[in-house]
Amino acid sequence: MDAASATGLLLLIAAEPELLAAAPDDASGSELTDRVRDEEHSCLGCGEPAVCAVIVNSSTAGPRWLDLCSGCWFTVRLANDSPEWPR
Repeated sequence: MDAASATGLLLLIAAEPELLAAAPDDASGSELTDRVRDEEHSCLGCGEPAVCAVIVNSSTAGPRWLDLCSGCWFTVRLANDSPEWPR
């Protein structure tokens, strides 16, 4: 995934958070680890097996799971920190 794709993914998540699976309101760090270790999820960015799970807190849809591979996670984090990203 390149930076433009990552920015597009972040914009899509912001516009349509319902595309992500609902997450618990009070997930702990161990629940994040369990989701990656014990469950099979595809990376939202590229479709490869996800190796990290984070929770996106949407003001309209509540907490949502975001499953990503390490490469897409890194690119999405960079895009999220970019000054071009609308906050």
